[in-house]
Amino acid sequence: MPNFVNIRLWKPGLKKSEQYKSLQRNCLMREFECRQKQARHLEKQVSSILIELEKHLSSIDYINIKKFFYNSACRVHSIVMSNHQKKLEKLNRGPTGQNYEEMKLKLIYNISSYTLSKVEERLLCRGWDFCVENKITNFLDFETNLELNAMKLRPHCHESIFRSICRQIHNASQQLIRTSKHKKISNLSEEELAALKSLKSNNNIIICNADKGNSIVILDKEIYKKKAEEILKGKQFEPWNNDKFHRGQEEKLNKYIFSLFKKGVIDNKLRYQLQSTCSSLSVFYGLPKATKIGYPIRPIISTIGSYQYELSKYLAKAIRNARPQAKSYIKDSSNL
Repeated sequence: MPNFVNIRLWKPGLKKSEQYKSLQRNCLMREFECRQKQARHLEKQVSSILIELEKHLSSIDYINIKKFFYNSACRVHSIVMSNHQKKLEKLNRGPTGQNYEEMKLKLIYNISSYTLSKVEERLLCRGWDFCVENKITNFLDFETNLELNAMKLRPHCHESIFRSICRQIHNASQQLIRTSKHKKISNLSEEELAALKSLKSNNNIIICNADKGNSIVILDKEIYKKKAEEILKGKQFEPWNNDKFHRGQEEKLNKYIFSLFKKGVIDNKLRYQLQSTCSSLSVFYGLPKATKIGYPIRPIISTIGSYQYELSKYLAKAIRNARPQAKSYIKDSSNL
C-alpha cells in the first residue's frame, strides 16, 4: 500500500488499523477515477478538434498536425513518468520496481530472427507465473467465445461429462464477469497489452520454457520443427498410421482393470478411477537447453489425458509410499 496518502489523526495508533488502510485505498481509487474521467474528457476534445481540422486542412497539413500532437503527447508522457519515478523512489527510499535491463539477460534467450521491442522484453521479464488481469468490456463476445470453444469439446467426451464441463465453465465465467465489473485497474499497460497480442499473433516464432530454470526462450518455428524431427528419427520412435491402435489399447487396458475387479484385487471405486474413457494421445514437445551450444531441445512426452495416465499416477504413488524414506537427500541442483 503506498504511504503518500497521509491523514492527521487524533490517535496515531489508528494508522496501523485496517479501517485506516481501507480509507487510504478509497481515497486513491477516487483520485484515480477522477483522473481517468479527465483523461477521457481530454481525449474526446482532441478527437473532435482533429475531426474539425480534417475538414478544413489539406491531407499533408492534417498529417503534420497529427504528428505534432503525437510528439507533444510523448514528450509530456516521458516528463510525467520521470517525475513519478522520482517521487516513488523518494517515498520508497531507494529504487522501485524491477531492473529489466539486468533481468532480461537472465530470463530471456532470444535465439530467433525476430527482434523484440523494449515493451515486449519488459512483458516477458514478468515471467511465466505472471497473471494478466484485464477488465472484460464486451461481455457478449466473451460469452460467445466461451460457448464456441466449449462446443469443440463435445465430439471428444461423453454427453454427461460435456454437460458437467459446461456447467463448471458457466459458473466460472459468471463469477469472472461479476468481479470484472468492479475492476478498475489493469496490471498491464495498453502498450504491454498490444505487445502481448503481437507476440500471440506471430506465427513465425515459438515462445517456450527453458529446460532448466524459469527462463523464456524464443525460437524460430521452422528451426524448432527441424530439431524435433531430428529427435523423432531415432530408433525409439516409429511412425504409426493405424488410427484404431489408440482405442484398441484403451479397451485392452479397461478389460484388464475389469478382470482385476472381478478377481477382487481392486474395489469398485479404484476400478472407476483407473479405467480410461475418451482419452487423448500423448503429446511430444521439446524444451530448449539455453545453457548449451546450439540450443538442443530435451524431448518431453506428456501423457496427461492419455489412457494410461491415471494408472501410471496410481502406481507412482504406490511405489513412493512403499519405498523407505532416505535419511538425507538433495532436493535440487541449488541445494547441491
